Amino acid sequence: MKKFLLICLLSIFAMEFVNACTTFVIDDSVDLVYGRNYDFNLGSGLIVINKSGLEKQAFVAPPNEPANWTSKYGSITFNQIGIDAPMGGMNEKGLTIAQMALFESKYPNINNKKIVNQLEWIQYQLDNSALLSDVIENNNKIQIVPISIPVHYMVCDSLGNIGVFEFLNGELIIHQGDDLTIPVCSNITYDDSKKILGEYEGFGGHKVIPKIWDNASDIVIIANSMINNYINVTDRNPIDYSFKILETVGSRTRTQWSIVFDIKNKAINFKTLNNKNVQTIKVNDLISSQDNSENNINILDIQIYDSNTPVNEQFQNLTKESYFKYKRDLFTWYKTNIEGFPDFPDEIINMEVEYIFNRKCK
Repeated sequence: MKKFLLICLLSIFAMEFVNACTTFVIDDSVDLVYGRNYDFNLGSGLIVINKSGLEKQAFVAPPNEPANWTSKYGSITFNQIGIDAPMGGMNEKGLTIAQMALFESKYPNINNKKIVNQLEWIQYQLDNSALLSDVIENNNKIQIVPISIPVHYMVCDSLGNIGVFEFLNGELIIHQGDDLTIPVCSNITYDDSKKILGEYEGFGGHKVIPKIWDNASDIVIIANSMINNYINVTDRNPIDYSFKILETVGSRTRTQWSIVFDIKNKAINFKTLNNKNVQTIKVNDLISSQDNSENNINILDIQIYDSNTPVNEQFQNLTKESYFKYKRDLFTWYKTNIEGFPDFPDEIINMEVEYIFNRKCK
C-alpha cells in the first residue's frame, strides 16, 4: 500500500492541460543544438544537478520489479514532478533527451524486465548512456509502465545521432539513421509528422506553409521549414535562431520553458514564461563543482533565479523541508486545477522525501 501511494506522488492526471510541446535538432556540421518547448498550465520546476555514482531504484507498483542502477554520468535536468522524474536534460557526455505527450502510445505487455515509469526512463538513460546506441542497448534492459500521460522521446547524442522513441500498438518503434528524415517532433507520431509534412511546399507537396500554428501538425511544418531556411540566414547564430523557432511555435501563455541545448559545447540555454532573459548553464563545470556527499542535492528553482548573476553560481542545496514544500505546493495546484485529483496527506509526501534523501553513493 505504501509503495502504491509513493507512486501516486509522481502521477499527473492533467491530460486536458496538455498543449503542443516541441523538440527539434539543428545540425549544420559546425553547430549541433537541440531546441525544446515545454507547454503546460503550470510553470514551476527545478533544475537538478544529478550526480554520478548514486544508487537508484525506480518507483513502480508491485508486483512489478523496479529497476536498480548506479548512475555512470552526471547530468542537468529540468524537473517538474520531482527528483529523478525529469521532463528532459543533458548529461556530461552531451546526450540530450526530452519527452512530449503522445496519447496514441501503447506500451508493451509486462514481461520479466525491470520496470521504470516514463519519466524515470529519461533519467535512467541520462545516467547510463553516452550515445544513441547506448540508449537503444540500455532500453533492452528495462520496460516502461506508465503512471500518467503517455509520451514519446527525442534523443540526440554528441555525434549528431538522433532517435525518436515511440511505443505504438504494444511495440517500441525507433526512428533513426535513414529512417529519420525530419528532425522535429511534437505531440503526434513521427510517421504522421512525415506524412503531413510531405503535403507542403518544399517537402514534396503544394500546400502553403502556415504563418502561425493552430495544432501540433502546424508546429511540425513550421519548425521544419524554419530549419530548412537556416542555411540562408546570414551571420548565423544557432542559439538565437533556435529560440526564434521556439518562439514561433510556442504559446504566449502556456510555453513555460524554452530550452536550447548546445550539445557540442555542453551548455544549456533557457528562458521561462516569466523571465525572458536567456540564461546559460555550463554543464560539465557545474557537474564537476559538486559536493559528492550522498545526500547533497543541488537545484535551482526555475521561477526565481536572478538574471543578473551567472546561473552556475545560483544553485543551492535542496533540503528536506524545501523539497517537501515544493511537493506540497505542487499537489495543492493539481488539486485546485485538476478535477478528480486526490488528496495526499503530509506523511505520504514525506515518504518520497525520505527516499530521495537516503540514496547511497557507490
